[in-house]
Amino acid sequence: MADGRGKKPTKTSGKAKRTAIKEARLAKQEKRRSKRHTDEE
Repeated sequence: MADGRGKKPTKTSGKAKRTAIKEARLAKQEKRRSKRHTDEE
C-alpha cells in the first residue's frame, strides 16, 4: 500500500507523521500477533 512512506523526505505535519508512525506500529503488532497465533495452532 504505502511502500516508502517514511523514507522520502516529504513535508508532513506532526499530526500526520504521528498517525503514520502509529499505523506502522499497529501493523507490526498485528503481524507479530498473527504470527504468534499461527505458531500456537
